[in-house]
Amino acid sequence: MSSSIPPTTRAVVVRGKGDIALDPAVPTPKLRDDYVLVRTTAVALNPTDWKTADLLMGGDPTGTRVGCDYAGVVVAIGANVTKPFKIGDRIAGAAHGSNQVQKEDGAFAGYIAVKPDLAIKIPDFLSDEDAASLPVAVTTVGQGLYQGLKLASPEKPLTTPENILIYGGAAVTGILGIQYAKLSGYRVLTAASAKNAEYLKSLGADVVVDYHDTDAALAEIKKALNGGALRYSWDCISYPETGAFCAKAMALTPQSLASGPDSLQYYQLLANPIEKLQEIDSRIGGGMSLYYTAFGEAFEKWMPFEANPTNFQFARQFWESTQKLIDGGKIKPPRVYVNQGGADFEGVLNGLKDLKADKVSGGKLVYTIKQ
Repeated sequence: MSSSIPPTTRAVVVRGKGDIALDPAVPTPKLRDDYVLVRTTAVALNPTDWKTADLLMGGDPTGTRVGCDYAGVVVAIGANVTKPFKIGDRIAGAAHGSNQVQKEDGAFAGYIAVKPDLAIKIPDFLSDEDAASLPVAVTTVGQGLYQGLKLASPEKPLTTPENILIYGGAAVTGILGIQYAKLSGYRVLTAASAKNAEYLKSLGADVVVDYHDTDAALAEIKKALNGGALRYSWDCISYPETGAFCAKAMALTPQSLASGPDSLQYYQLLANPIEKLQEIDSRIGGGMSLYYTAFGEAFEKWMPFEANPTNFQFARQFWESTQKLIDGGKIKPPRVYVNQGGADFEGVLNGLKDLKADKVSGGKLVYTIKQ
């Protein structure tokens, strides 16, 4: 490792279940053959950052580094890396935070080891703060809309639009999902807070309904469908009540346009039982995605997970496609709230509290990191 890379770095770590703190001196990650080492310049927060710390149960989580979204500068490149990154490149990507198998993998540190396959080179017109807001959402969109629901790709969009419902359009996954779905040729209906309606329409949403009034929202969806089909729904919130909303919306699809098991597809980010949705409409099938499987390595959170090389290969290809879309200005980052509660890792800790208290909507918390 280069002499300019310090032997220790600061990192946000798990001290125990639900207990996250800043450690001022942890070992700088070792450079693995298929990884790159990055000096972070900005990190972004996701609900999974605090949720996984709360759920860590197996083994000893002490010292596990937290965080998934980063932007920074490449300072070292592993021997087997094939992606054409160079030392000094500005990149943004996805890290495997709160990974009890590789405790040094989290993004909330001064120096981090990351898989370059799940990263982009940041174009000159994009700030590090904006770029850091993208990776988890990009990965999750790929898993949900394309690997799960198998939508048409942005490269080969539909010629005749079909309807899709995205529940939680103002969540960052929803903000990105709306844009990708539109590029793929879909007519996007989204459920979100009314205060975010104009913002979501500016991103391409065709219909925005206020999820605070379920009956009125479903009535608006029925009107928007006008007797047509709603075969796809993607639930970015994934609570039992949001799943039920999606099921009731899809149930508006006439039998003549979708018949039989799995003719209506629901995908989610958590593991709510599909059987509950089938009580609303027996045609519903679907599944869930888990961001962490995209790395293609075995890991442990609240339980052990086996490596999933298929998910890694899909994510890798999706990131290659995304590089072109971002370079072409076709995907816009979500609104970012920079250094809310303070800069650097002290701000990160405050931001995690805000996120856990559900004080963030319609954008993403991003923090600049000093060295």
